[in-house]
Amino acid sequence: MPYRLIHLSVPEKMGETVTDLIDKAGSHSWWRNKAESDSDNTVVFSIVLATPRTQEFLDSVADRIGHARDWHLVSNATEVVLPEIEDEDAQEKLDAENSQAAREEIYVDVSRGAVLSRDYLLMVALATVVAAIGLSTGQVAVVIGAMVIAPLLGPIIAFAFGTALGNRKLLWIAAKSFGVGLAVSLLAGGLLGMILPPGLDAGLVTFEHPLGLTTAALPLASGAAAALMVTQNNNSALVGVMVAAALLPPLAAIGLLVGGGEYAQAVRALATVVANVVAITLAAQVVFILKGIRPRGWLADSHDTSIRWSLAIWVGLLGLVVVGLVFFGGAGL
Repeated sequence: MPYRLIHLSVPEKMGETVTDLIDKAGSHSWWRNKAESDSDNTVVFSIVLATPRTQEFLDSVADRIGHARDWHLVSNATEVVLPEIEDEDAQEKLDAENSQAAREEIYVDVSRGAVLSRDYLLMVALATVVAAIGLSTGQVAVVIGAMVIAPLLGPIIAFAFGTALGNRKLLWIAAKSFGVGLAVSLLAGGLLGMILPPGLDAGLVTFEHPLGLTTAALPLASGAAAALMVTQNNNSALVGVMVAAALLPPLAAIGLLVGGGEYAQAVRALATVVANVVAITLAAQVVFILKGIRPRGWLADSHDTSIRWSLAIWVGLLGLVVVGLVFFGGAGL
């Protein structure tokens, strides 16, 4: 059973409130010390909590003392906690609880993965070039290699998490990062399409047929798996490959199709990218919501989160799905 070690410093007058919160959280163990600072009225609580109970404790702290000044909280993952719980029934009950990371911890991880940097843009461009070469020459291994290095998971999962929270700041960071990355990928693919022989290997990928609901199976599974891994603080590279498998081939194909004069297929490939991004995002949001990740209230400016923003993004994404099916869909798929 993983645990978290939480250090919470508060004004001494709030000590009883924190003690009450600790008792309700069912802490494994905790202790209280006087802070070594210029202030004489600050106390520090060190609390060992089972991971499944961390989120509830953090929320209760924010609700009870979040309005106050001069308080700080730091949460650290632990490797070993001794002595272990001797009650086997209690240990089994803890092990059976959901061991997902706290909302605040997930936020730090996903926001870090959505940062727009030179390395991110370079990797996107290189992955597109490698994938385009593989699609042009019919080399499956080359396309798979491109999926491995494509950093497309970070911004998309951050956007899905930002939507689940209704967090405008994270939504903007993720949207900007993915939008610029998409532009770089299209540019790299377009330039390569002017050099490589026109056309695609039909055995690998084709965009001759209309879009249909069956094409959403891979991005839906990828988005759900990615969100599930993120909530467990398990950043597996294989999930990133799954997401790239849904996005990178059509992205790389656009430039090759334009270079070969197949403009109708190029537009359908772009529509496929948009549809897959929407499917990944929606699937990830469903998992986040099922795991209890949602805004604190209808409108909370102090936390920059809002259910209104969350619902608005949901409606916008569903609208994109409807538009895609109307203009690029086919009744037979």
